[in-house]
Amino acid sequence: MLTGRVRNRRTRIRIAVPLCLAAALAGSHATAGDISFSADVRPILAEYCVQCHGPDAPHRQADLRLDIADESTASAILPGDPDASEMILRMTTEDPDMQMPPADMQKRPTAEEIDILRRWIVEGAEFEGHWSYQPIRRPEVPNPAGAASTNIDRFIVAALDKNGLTLAPRLDRRQLIRRANFDLLGLPPTPDEVDAFVGDAAPDEEAFAKVVDRLLESPRYGERWGRHWLDIARYADTHGGSAIGFTRFPFSYTYRDYVIGAFNEDLPYHEFVLQQLAADQLDLPPNDPALAALGFLTVGMQFRSVHDLIDDQIDVVTRGLMGVTVACARCHDHKFDEIPTTDYYALYATLASSNSPEELPVLGEPPLSDQLRDYQRQLEQRQTIYRDMARDQMEVMRNRLRSQVGLYLTDLAKGVPEQDVSAAFLSYRTDDVRPIVLNRWRTYLSGIGEQDPVFFAWARLQNTPPDQFQAACEQLVLTLKEENGDPANFSATHHLGVEAPKWNPRVLSALDEAKPASLIELAEAYGKLFSDVHLGWLQALHAASLEAVPAAEIVTDEDPRHSEINSAIHQQLRRHLYETGTPTAVPDELAAKLLNRTVSDNMSSKRGTIHALHLNSPGSPPRGMVLAEAETPPEYRVFLRGNPLSPGERVEARFLTAVAPYDATPFAAGQRRRGLAEATIAPENPLTRRVIVNWIWRHHFGLGLVRTPDDLGTRGTPPTHPQLLDYLASVFADDGWSIKKMHRRIMLSSVYQQASVEDPAARGRDPENRLLWRMPRRRLEMESMRDAMLAVSGELDTTTIGGRPFDLETEPVVPRRSVYAFINRDIISGLSSTFDGADPTSCTVKRPDTTVPQQTLYALNSSFIQDRAAEVAKLAVEAAAADADRVEWLYRRIYLRQPDQEECDLALAFVARPQPTGAAIEASAETATATDRWAQLAHAMLASNEFIFLD
Repeated sequence: MLTGRVRNRRTRIRIAVPLCLAAALAGSHATAGDISFSADVRPILAEYCVQCHGPDAPHRQADLRLDIADESTASAILPGDPDASEMILRMTTEDPDMQMPPADMQKRPTAEEIDILRRWIVEGAEFEGHWSYQPIRRPEVPNPAGAASTNIDRFIVAALDKNGLTLAPRLDRRQLIRRANFDLLGLPPTPDEVDAFVGDAAPDEEAFAKVVDRLLESPRYGERWGRHWLDIARYADTHGGSAIGFTRFPFSYTYRDYVIGAFNEDLPYHEFVLQQLAADQLDLPPNDPALAALGFLTVGMQFRSVHDLIDDQIDVVTRGLMGVTVACARCHDHKFDEIPTTDYYALYATLASSNSPEELPVLGEPPLSDQLRDYQRQLEQRQTIYRDMARDQMEVMRNRLRSQVGLYLTDLAKGVPEQDVSAAFLSYRTDDVRPIVLNRWRTYLSGIGEQDPVFFAWARLQNTPPDQFQAACEQLVLTLKEENGDPANFSATHHLGVEAPKWNPRVLSALDEAKPASLIELAEAYGKLFSDVHLGWLQALHAASLEAVPAAEIVTDEDPRHSEINSAIHQQLRRHLYETGTPTAVPDELAAKLLNRTVSDNMSSKRGTIHALHLNSPGSPPRGMVLAEAETPPEYRVFLRGNPLSPGERVEARFLTAVAPYDATPFAAGQRRRGLAEATIAPENPLTRRVIVNWIWRHHFGLGLVRTPDDLGTRGTPPTHPQLLDYLASVFADDGWSIKKMHRRIMLSSVYQQASVEDPAARGRDPENRLLWRMPRRRLEMESMRDAMLAVSGELDTTTIGGRPFDLETEPVVPRRSVYAFINRDIISGLSSTFDGADPTSCTVKRPDTTVPQQTLYALNSSFIQDRAAEVAKLAVEAAAADADRVEWLYRRIYLRQPDQEECDLALAFVARPQPTGAAIEASAETATATDRWAQLAHAMLASNEFIFLD
């Protein structure tokens, strides 16, 4: 909303995000005389106003905020008088120059939304802090009029009572155990398990509690819920981003197995988070299996740019664990939430100081076997070959750089701008300028002052006007020569005890001889000098080495022939070439990226043989995809507009200010990720527990108490039952952050055990079922659908747990659980793309939910389903001789119930119908068997909604 006097300064900003259903949200909450800012008003302001009048200070229009109340708000909102409030006037005017939001944003508030805003202003226009940042407080459990057996039910029933609604009837035991089995294990129960539960004489609550406890102890539980977590962790087995071919992670599976094990062991959630962010900083033994937890940060997409890699890590930590879209603040302050760009780069500084080490730690102690011995032998051979070549070629490259100082100084003198080399994949020749080295020289010289005995001229003359340069240089040389005094005082350069003068005589002589008339000529003079220094050092080393060969002449250390080595004057110069931290003393990790193309290709090939050995050797032990944090990380700054070449203010590694305004203490160097983890799970953090209990709830009900589980900010939807959400977050902490105990609380409630039956009257009052008057009907996820088909066909292998991934699409099918399948970021499997599998390129908190024709076509034409149907048919034929008994067997096996008479008659008629006749189909008729008809019947049942959906 802009006032008239500033409307000409209005900047109309287009956005590319989906529009929130603000009208629906407002309509579901706003009743007469009961306007809630968080539930009703905030979504409207977020939809139409906050992107231009919100927390993003540099881009805020008209200096007006409408997400909170401050001094500027009074110019647009007059409490108690909507007709005099500029906000309402701008929203309702037809004048295109006055209209807000601007016409080019192509959206207008509805009459219902404007009415809500007017009523809110009439009631005083009270703003509230955003609900998700408020502390978690245990609410008082309501005492509803309707029947409620658990505290969860009391919150749900109380909301239903207010709206004249009730829970649906309780689900029958056969359907309930099927729901519970798929929820906790991702598999159907066996007919015997169904019969045992149905026949249990104990009361419903007691009998079902025994079922839930049994399922929670099953190893299949970790496979089911571990798969849910792998969606968040953007798990895949390939690097991603390959236009041709793809690169596999050798040890991605160790993170997947860690997650499955953690869920099966019911590792407390706060410990689970702590290990995934900082397992290497918890003083664990060197080969502790928990080190695999760091795959949470390292198994993501391997971007070419390190900035994108860190952005992905920031996103998975903040959106995945806390429901905060911090990555939106990479280029500017968040448009909608209190997340300044400095917060983003504080997390950048936290994560950028960690890198993957060259060698990953072995997990546990693998038993010594012939395969392991062969692997270790080959690994040592391949690593030795690589190290030998790397050592020599890197030293060759460093020595070439020492002869090319003039090349780099000349580019700096020409004003070549700084380059972002984080994503550079360049091919080099010997005479190429390497941008990384150029930046090293730029940084190095910027830290050298005018008193440096070697680079004094560069420091003093770099800003001298061109027409004054030569005279200034000559005068400088003359002055410094006088300061040095008599050259005879330091002429005995072969003596180890002779110190160099204040200003290096060789530099003064070189400048006196060259008489540079510009900074470029000064760079060339320095370059020639350093090239001579480097060559002289190599020749001196060669001569000194010859003195040690057998029968060679012994030359004393202070012999004049050793003046090149002993001279303090030469040592001053060599310090800038060889000392650690100087531009040409490139560390190995960086030097490997700077080699010439031919050498680099050969080095990559040798690294590839090591990678292939890790990946393919049967003796290759599991390794953790860990990180190592630098003890003394570099300084980090804000990237203005997200540009690494435009550094802004300095930032410290610390937590989000909106989440922890009480503590801005920077994280300790060397322990930054641990500091981040501890802040994430801190009791004072209001987000983490709300997010995890909402995540658990969503996987039981299909929808969360917060419908936008990865965005608890202004653009997200407020919780349908805010008090219940905080109650669950409170008892979650009381239960020791146990996810299994939360399952038990939810599943033993009446709201979970209710049926999914439709109620037209309730639908009319609550079209979206926000109040949970029925259990939402859900389709099985892709993995559960596949595993369930293998289970009913009797093929599913539940004994092989963990290990390297298998190919999901190989023939014959590998009957392992789908969680162990190979996931390729570059080529998504047809099954995953058809049935809404998680996107492995980014954190997926909520999978898409689509219904498209391809799904039905897959069910009808898939060879996988046809083969499973054939296997079920074989079992049916073997299990019973009579057709009616076979039909009953199939219904019990697939649907876990008896067929009714009509279903039985239709099935019998289908399998008994005459075989096709006629010359055109004679061949097929001859090969048709009774089992084919049973397979077709089984295929129809496996492809049916009753099998694919959960009631």
